[in-house]
Amino acid sequence: MLAVSLSISMATLDTSMTNTALPSMAAQLGVGAADVIGVVTIYQLVMVATMLPLAALAGKLGHRRVFLPALWLFLAASVWCGAAQSLWSLEAARAAQGLAAAALMGCNMALVSAIYRKEELGRGMGLNAMIAAASLAGGPVLASAMLTVLSWHWLFYVNVPFCLVALALAGRHLPRLPGDGKALDAGAAVLCALAFGLAVLGLERVAQPDGNTALIWVLAALSWALLWRRERLSAHAIVPLDLLRLAPFSLAVLVCVLAFAAQGAAMVALPFLLNQTLGRDIAEVGMLIAPWPVMGACLAPFSGKWSDRMSASLLGMVGLALLAAGLLAVSALPAGAPMWAVMLPMALCGTGFGLFLSPNQRFIMFSVPAHRASVASGLSGLARLLGQTMGAAFVAACFVFNARAGATWALWVAVGFALAGSLASALLEHLARRSRQPLAAS
Repeated sequence: MLAVSLSISMATLDTSMTNTALPSMAAQLGVGAADVIGVVTIYQLVMVATMLPLAALAGKLGHRRVFLPALWLFLAASVWCGAAQSLWSLEAARAAQGLAAAALMGCNMALVSAIYRKEELGRGMGLNAMIAAASLAGGPVLASAMLTVLSWHWLFYVNVPFCLVALALAGRHLPRLPGDGKALDAGAAVLCALAFGLAVLGLERVAQPDGNTALIWVLAALSWALLWRRERLSAHAIVPLDLLRLAPFSLAVLVCVLAFAAQGAAMVALPFLLNQTLGRDIAEVGMLIAPWPVMGACLAPFSGKWSDRMSASLLGMVGLALLAAGLLAVSALPAGAPMWAVMLPMALCGTGFGLFLSPNQRFIMFSVPAHRASVASGLSGLARLLGQTMGAAFVAACFVFNARAGATWALWVAVGFALAGSLASALLEHLARRSRQPLAAS
């Protein structure tokens, strides 16, 4: 379990530390801010494009046979990132790192489901969520501390010892589960990568469209149409259309997308709100946001255990309502608000998100047969990334429409996403009660 959790920790740390280091990278590589953002976007783009095909490959070959090579690739790509001396080299290394991270995330929940017994799965999901939240909280702090004495290259080298420990543990303890041996449709895998990759690329250009934006969306729509036509007739579909026809499963995935859209929008908008609207300096921003991931990390193991005995949709409904309340409270703060007035609603946001996350992931995994675990795991990871990308795109649009109040508008959008997720969770609870199947046992 530690090897699996370390893989998520590395992917989360890598993202949060890289975001913090972007100004330093731009200065040392001699490029502009708009150019260096590609270091982040190419990582996300490759992850979104390849996660479902790699999850399907893990289902075919066995998760261990995909997880271990992915760890080696993440290790090699991290060294490559650290050694990069130009923007193109760094972006190429980040693409390789994104490919490895997609494989690791696609296997993550399926491996947790294999490691824990059914009655203890909520606890396993909670531990996994706690480690991810702790990494999210510690990433900016660790990056800031390292950048005071080291160059940005060392932010990638720090992955090396984590990778080596994870490889040693995984090689010895990871369960040797056989794959299903089903054929992998290479054509569908390519169409899947194009459909999701072009959709994300289009989302990133919504706020500031250029001459290629319309073409990107046309190609994305064409890829989706061809993918749907091919997968509809396939016995070994990469995109689980049959599972998405199940209302409880598709609703749970939708809730995941909406919740991470709220989180993604908030995490992009909050630094601007705290710095520009509330007048806090950059050094204080990280400390003011920290109660969110800290409370999420503290609560995740408990919500995971509770979901073994209680309704996961009810926990999600309450959690996302608390998240919406916390975000609304922050958006209403006046300039010069004291630190405690910011940190309390941040803690409320973390409490709400912590209540939602583990139960939602548990429900997604229990909504499918055991032999479809790899597909559910990949779709869950994809839902997170799509939600975060959608949230960030809406933030960019808010700043385009109103540069002065963009951060406040973006938080209102995040509130809307959280409330929509809470309502979807309420509908999920209604479906569970109507079917007379308690969600904790589904």
